[in-house]
Amino acid sequence: MRLLFVTYRFPAYSGDATSNTVFNLVKYFSRDHEVSLVGLAPAPIPKEARDQLTRYCRRIEVVAWPKWRGALSAARGLFSSEPLQMWYFRSKVLAEKVKQVIAEERIEIAYGYHLRSGQFLADLNSIPRVIAIQPAQILHFGRRYELTHNLVMRAIYGMEYRRLIGYEADLAQKFTSCLLISEKDRNAIDPDHRLHNFFYNPHGTDVDSFAPPPDAVRDKNSLVFCGAMYMDTNFDAVLHFCRSILPLIWAKRPEVRFTIVGKRPPQSVLKLAEDPRISVTGFVEDVRPYLWKASVGVNPIRMAAGLQNKLLEGLAAGLPMVISAEANEGIHAPEHKAVRIGRTSEEFAAHVLELLSNQTEAKAMAAEGMAYVQSRWSWEHNFRSLEEHLDKLVV
Repeated sequence: MRLLFVTYRFPAYSGDATSNTVFNLVKYFSRDHEVSLVGLAPAPIPKEARDQLTRYCRRIEVVAWPKWRGALSAARGLFSSEPLQMWYFRSKVLAEKVKQVIAEERIEIAYGYHLRSGQFLADLNSIPRVIAIQPAQILHFGRRYELTHNLVMRAIYGMEYRRLIGYEADLAQKFTSCLLISEKDRNAIDPDHRLHNFFYNPHGTDVDSFAPPPDAVRDKNSLVFCGAMYMDTNFDAVLHFCRSILPLIWAKRPEVRFTIVGKRPPQSVLKLAEDPRISVTGFVEDVRPYLWKASVGVNPIRMAAGLQNKLLEGLAAGLPMVISAEANEGIHAPEHKAVRIGRTSEEFAAHVLELLSNQTEAKAMAAEGMAYVQSRWSWEHNFRSLEEHLDKLVV
């Protein structure tokens, strides 16, 4: 099939979950199909990143979208009722590029990644169109609103949450098919169950590359969190862990060390390293050595929705993981077998302490987690079902 991917963020060069997912989508579908891509780029694209993606695409169209332009567009959106994130990424040039590529490349089906990309395909009824609402933005911003203490950001998140009520379901109804991660997302987006064109299709991770080498040695009493630290969802998780959970762990095992891995940490996170037991790495070329060295991985995420790549990567790396209930919503790793879930600070700390003390249990749980990810969460496993779904939509 001749397939078009539309994305609000050019894949591969920024290293975040969105870019990684779209890049792997393109790579997978290029095996047997002609793939074109149209996307926005908030910053200049390194040549090597462009060249890497070019190997898999018949055609690439990129529209420059600097942050100042997005902010200006979002400011205009204040006077509308639509979510501000839609305005932030609203580009007439990109919309025209999408129409142009569909016509010139005789595209048979188009895939819009994320709610923000859906606006460029919603009204193009000449071909089947798929929207991947991953994750549910109403769930995401509802949690941000509940948990944020900054009054300005709380007001913004509250406004965005109210604008998202019903919006995702209304947009999804314009598409041939709507891809969702889980039932949790569906109920948040469509509490009245009006949608009948949805299809559950999460993404995955590179399970083979994250598998630990045979000679990997784990440091005793070491904890790790990996995630892009400029994301409020991630630095909120880290700050919450250090303020509410880590002191409970230190009360029993003061020698425990915590490493925070991820680019562009804010000052509030950098300041945590004033305690010599906490390390903040900033950007690293490869997160895998940190996952292979730690005793226990933690993911105390509170604000996020959808699927947590960092959990998949930790499990694939053979790391026993203690997580929040929110972190497991899109993955459904078996509790007590593949992961431990801490629903309170005390329970979270108790799980960490138990895994640090009981190496037999930690190794058994890590093996269960690896097996679970390998069987269900490879890129190929989920993209294969997506490919079958798209084939049925192409007339």
